[in-house]
Amino acid sequence: MAGACERPAAVGSGIHFGGSVGGSSVTTRETAWRRLRVLLTSERIMAHNLIVGGGTIIAGLLGVAFQSVFSHRLQPAEYGAVFAVVSLITLVGLPASAFTLVMARETSRDRATGEYVASTTLLRKGNLALVLTGIGMAIAIVVLSPFLAQFLMVPISLLVAAAVGIPFSLALPLLIGELQGQQRFLMLSTISVGQAGLKLVSALLLGAVWGAFGIIAGISVATVAIYLAALLMVSSKLSLKTDLLWFRSAATYLGVVMPSTLALAVLLSTDVLLVKHFFPTRLAGEFAAVAALGRAIFWGASAIAIVLFPKIVFQRAQGKSGSHLVGLSLLLVAIGGLAGLAVVGFGSHWLLIAFAGSAYAEVAGYLPWYGLGMIMLGGAAVLIATHQSRGKAGFLALLLPLTLLEPVLLWNFHQNLSQVILVVDVSMAFVFGGLGALYVFQRPVEAGGQVPVLTNPSSVSNMARVR
Repeated sequence: MAGACERPAAVGSGIHFGGSVGGSSVTTRETAWRRLRVLLTSERIMAHNLIVGGGTIIAGLLGVAFQSVFSHRLQPAEYGAVFAVVSLITLVGLPASAFTLVMARETSRDRATGEYVASTTLLRKGNLALVLTGIGMAIAIVVLSPFLAQFLMVPISLLVAAAVGIPFSLALPLLIGELQGQQRFLMLSTISVGQAGLKLVSALLLGAVWGAFGIIAGISVATVAIYLAALLMVSSKLSLKTDLLWFRSAATYLGVVMPSTLALAVLLSTDVLLVKHFFPTRLAGEFAAVAALGRAIFWGASAIAIVLFPKIVFQRAQGKSGSHLVGLSLLLVAIGGLAGLAVVGFGSHWLLIAFAGSAYAEVAGYLPWYGLGMIMLGGAAVLIATHQSRGKAGFLALLLPLTLLEPVLLWNFHQNLSQVILVVDVSMAFVFGGLGALYVFQRPVEAGGQVPVLTNPSSVSNMARVR
């Protein structure tokens, strides 16, 4: 398995197609397919992508069912309020997913070196710290709920119901990062599917009694339940005790992943929040339906980034660049994204009516154009994961200004929904193109020498500190 993985990397960075100069086209095609097969089977990347991708699809279908059920039951104004609060939860929770990457990176590095003190410390003490931080954030949301309710034009009760789940949604990403770093992708997919399923069932039951408030309360109940399930999955490692400080080792890397994860959160959520602020409630609800369905393309692409991250960290810890994994991941994003775009392109009218009801039929034409932006955002997610794996903050000098471009443009150009979606597409194109150009520029530097092998000279003494 290792030999198969090393051969493409030894040839060079990326996926190389073609045979020798002057060779026949048959030989060229055979060489291309042989190399592609090696890449697909090496490190179980195809199997793991199928597991995570399958889990993402199932979770996505459950999410679509969630959106569809309540878009049929609620009027556009009520649906827009629910979706705005859900987007706010996403915006608050996505920066916490930086700890998913911190945890996954620490666990992957420990797997490469064969000792687990650093990741055990981070898991135990980080989990407690995030729960306590989440409690503080929940209190802040409740205190500020009158102002937030006025800005988003939603009932205060929805914000209070959402605040209940914040501590657990803030800590859950750390536990998911442990599963990701161990490459336990089946368990990770189980969490993803379970969360979507529990959210649907809980929101249905409570929503039938309390309406929009019950829907948000159901989401919070599902978050608490899935956090407890994830806690059980990593309980064996949590039972170990260490006396190391946890934050110092993670702080430097948090300085890289926190801003970049926040940038991804802004890119994903800004459009819905600003449309809810600037547009009438009916139009905001219609746009929310388009965004909810169009984002399915992004979530499919993000599954590829989930698989890529721990693998490329593990490769770099062993002194390899992992560039071939990046090339293959981008290829999978392109294939999957174009397939999804073809589906929404030919069936946008039917899909949106089936998803949200006939009241949303007028905006069906926007769906393919929104999906195009989500493909580029999915590719950007893969490139962001690649840059994050290096642990260097240089790419933030490009990512952060490009991220701010979207809200600035939307603030100034929002005459109609067509203009909003055009701004979204242009913004995503700049982010993907900029990060892609940076990666291509940095590849010759990385290929020019071996990546240093991660060593930990204090591993023996560190292991003695685990009880």
